[in-house]
Order: sequence, then C-alpha cells, then structure tokens
Amino acid sequence: MAVFVTALICVTVRADREAFAQTAASSFPERTVRIIVPFPAGGATDIVARAAAERMSAAWKQPVIIENVAGATGAIGAAQAARAPRDGYTLVTGVGTTTAILKVLKPNLAFDPIGDFAPVSLLTTFPNILVVRGDFPAANVGELIAVLRANPGKFTYASSGYGGSLHLAAELFKLTTGTDIVHVPYTGSAPAITALLGGHVDLVFDTMPSIWPSVQSGKLKALGVASRQRTPAAPDLPAVAESLPGFDVTSWEGILAPAGTPAAVVSKIADEIKRIVVEPEFAASLLKLGAVATSSTPQEFAAFIDADYAKWQRVVKEAGIKPQ
Repeated sequence: MAVFVTALICVTVRADREAFAQTAASSFPERTVRIIVPFPAGGATDIVARAAAERMSAAWKQPVIIENVAGATGAIGAAQAARAPRDGYTLVTGVGTTTAILKVLKPNLAFDPIGDFAPVSLLTTFPNILVVRGDFPAANVGELIAVLRANPGKFTYASSGYGGSLHLAAELFKLTTGTDIVHVPYTGSAPAITALLGGHVDLVFDTMPSIWPSVQSGKLKALGVASRQRTPAAPDLPAVAESLPGFDVTSWEGILAPAGTPAAVVSKIADEIKRIVVEPEFAASLLKLGAVATSSTPQEFAAFIDADYAKWQRVVKEAGIKPQ
C-alpha cells in the first residue's frame, strides 16, 4: 500500500508540475525577457540578435532586451546564462564557438557549454568564406590546393586566435586536402583581415559579414564559400564542396535557454522564432550581412549542436590541437 501511495503522489506531483508549466507557457512572457549576447555590441551575432529581439518584443508586447556580456571567447556570457533562472526569461545566443568548440577545447570550464543549456532554435547560418590575398597565384579552390601541395609549409593562414572557429576551419581544410599551411593566430577577426590585406599572410577562413566588404572592393580574392552549397548572398561564388565534396564550415547562431526551462516555454519561443525568420524584411536584412535566416525545432537544434561538436572533436584530435 505504501508503495502505491508513494507512486500516486509522484504521479500527482508530476502532473501538477506539467500543468504549472503549461500555464506558465500560455501566459509567457509576462515581463521583460533578456537575451545575453556573449560578444561585444556591433558584431554580426549582436546585430542578428537585436533584429530578432525587436520582433519578439513587438509580438509579445513585452520588452526583449539584449545584454552584451563579452569575454573569454564567449565563455563569460554563456556561464552567466547557464546560472540564470530556468523560466525562459533569460536566454542566450549560442554559436559554434561558445558551444561545440568550447566543449572540445576547454574541458575544465565551470559549466557545460552543451549540457547546461536547452536548445531552442537556430536563428541564422553564416557561411564562412575562403579568401586569399589579392595577388595570390590561384583563381579557384582547385588551383589553391595544387599550389599548397607543391609548396608544403611555405604559405600561411591567419585566424582570430588559437582554438577559434577560424583556426579550426583552416585545420579542417588542411586535413581534407592533405596540405601543410602555417598557422598565424591574431587576437580577433579584424587584425587577421588587416594582416591579409597587408600581405603578411596568404589566406583566411572568415565569416561573410566580416570579410565580404574587402572582397567586394577588390582588395581580397574569394575562392569559395565554405558551406555545402552556394549562398544566396553570393550565388556566383562556388562552394568549396564543389572541389572537396562534403566540406562544410558554416558558422551559426541560435537561441538557447538554461537547461531545465519548461519544454512548453521553450517550444513557445521556438515557434516565435519560426515565425520571425520567414518575414521577408528580416530575411533580407540578414542576407545583407551574408547570413541566411533559418529556424528549427528544439529537437532539431539539439541534433545540429551534437553533430557540430562531433565534427570539431574529430578535427581537434586529428590535427593534434591541444585543449587549453
């Protein structure tokens, strides 16, 4: 009898919790929602988050504010979000660096970049671009590979720092092509691009919003977009995968909530993002940045993050990159 009563109590408590969560979701949000962007204001991640927040606020009739908490490659802001109440009123923008790559390269963090969050939805993808200095002796990816293979260790690539997404993108390219290119790390994307413009390095993988203006001005030469398919932002630019089947280095941005946030609240936020990304004005504003508006269910986003983590875990292991 005692076992039956205990089981009945557990079922009742669980039902009460579920009913409470459903009620909370139906009225969500009743106050200000905060989205932490773990990078400085003005970057592509921040711009996209603000555009989405503006539309969420209009739809929900509640303020949706952006809070920039930069530092430690996004780890400071992500850690703050992981410790936030699990009610949907604090969200965070997740990107490949703050989730999959931090998980691979910084195993001793005070939080779990994947396990401490509930994926809500993708928001956009940023195809990375393979760019070389203007006078580099290659006009396409095939010619670049031939030049690199004929000159092992002679050419250099820039990155925004050791262990960052631009570093790992180039290492994946090296592994895929069997080439030897020397890594020259900088303290961010901007100085890496400056070095490329000055001819101090030979190539770089970078996100389209950061480097595309220098390509359009003719100062740098884009050889390929590093996604599986061509991007609508530059339809005439071949995909690297056209020369290297399966090659894919796509940066992304999505919305995460602290783990334990009620599933009904997570689903409601995901549904709102799904509505936002199909707005022609929103999609067009992202396309100007070289980004593609997209969304996903929480389950699809979780699978996407797991696949991204598995890819970079393999690259780090095969390239011999040491966790920090």
